[in-house]
Amino acid sequence: MAFKVIISPVAKSNVKDAVKYYKDEVSIKVAQKFIEDYEQTVKRIRQNPYFKIYYKDFRGLMFRKFPYIIFYEIYDKTILVKAVFNALQDTKKRPK
Repeated sequence: MAFKVIISPVAKSNVKDAVKYYKDEVSIKVAQKFIEDYEQTVKRIRQNPYFKIYYKDFRGLMFRKFPYIIFYEIYDKTILVKAVFNALQDTKKRPK
C-alpha cells in the first residue's frame, strides 16, 4: 500500500533548525548526515507507518543515527508528519 507523506510547516521548521544547528555548531558533513538520516526515516515510515503510538493516534519513529523522533498521524493513505523532535529535550515538550 502506497502512502502519501505530507510534512507540516512545524516539522519543516524543526528540520531546518536542526540542520542549521549541526551546520553552525558541528560541520556541514554532519548536517548532511542528519538530512540523510531524516530522509531514510521518512522512507521507513512511508513503507510501514504502523510504529509505536506515543499519544492517542500520534505515532513516532526514532532516527537511526541522531537523537530525533518523527511524530506523525495516519489518515487513510496519507501520513501527516507533525513534528521532528529532539529526543534529548524534556519529554514534556513533545508535541501533542
